[in-house]
Amino acid sequence: MTGYGRGEVASEGLRLEAEVRSVNHRFCEVSARLPRAFSPFEGEARKIIQDRVSRGKITLVASWGGDEGAEPAGVLTLDERAADRYMELLRALKRKYDLSGDLDVKTFASLPNLFTWEEPGRSADLYLDLLRRVVSAAVDELIATKETEGAALQRDLSARIDSVRENVATVRRRAPERVRETHEKMKARVRDLLGEIEVPEDRMLQEIALLSDRLDCTEECVRLEAHCDHFLKYLDEEAAPGRKLNFLLQEMNREINTIGSKSNDAAIVERVVQVKEELERIREQVQNIE
Repeated sequence: MTGYGRGEVASEGLRLEAEVRSVNHRFCEVSARLPRAFSPFEGEARKIIQDRVSRGKITLVASWGGDEGAEPAGVLTLDERAADRYMELLRALKRKYDLSGDLDVKTFASLPNLFTWEEPGRSADLYLDLLRRVVSAAVDELIATKETEGAALQRDLSARIDSVRENVATVRRRAPERVRETHEKMKARVRDLLGEIEVPEDRMLQEIALLSDRLDCTEECVRLEAHCDHFLKYLDEEAAPGRKLNFLLQEMNREINTIGSKSNDAAIVERVVQVKEELERIREQVQNIE
């Protein structure tokens, strides 16, 4: 699910801020942008998030606070030994190959490893503590926003499952009537085709029984209603029901497809279509549940 969290911590004159954003994703994918001083601890920051969030594409951005209390980004220094060696080699190259032209500052400054950042002298433990605290605070707020969205999502899914149950209940009430109507139509058609020729009653009953078995969808309706009960149970009781709900939706689609294949009645087909539409909407929402 989508969510946003922000954290801010201060210690020993330093202030660190962090933002965590989450969008829908099937897996837990974390990307982080941290100040240079925290680069060695990026794995720790990812672990804090992954231990508490199981799904989503998550972006962590941490930065030093404002001017007041913020740690300097560091001191940029020139590696004079590297610069001297570069100059020595470039002059030798020019002499050896009789090259023309002068080396300007812009070109020289673009050479790699000439400049380095020296971080202020702070302990690694202090940086790690700051990062842990600020990421945890941001994740706390992220989870709170996800829980708010989750509550709204739960209400929506519950209403859709209720709609599925109503349609299945209508199918169950209609199914016996459809079977009786089909029996009567079959008898009438046999009489029209055979006229005065009598058909043995046991033979007629046998055909009716076979037809009833092909048309009967009671078992599928019962199983589908049971799946609806389990869906609501997982939605209420499970901490991370996403995978279980996905599996249940597969079973529910299987049952409604079977009901549709057995149906040759317009009223039932209409209900089957409505159920399939609701299940598709539910499936789209369930992809966002952890």
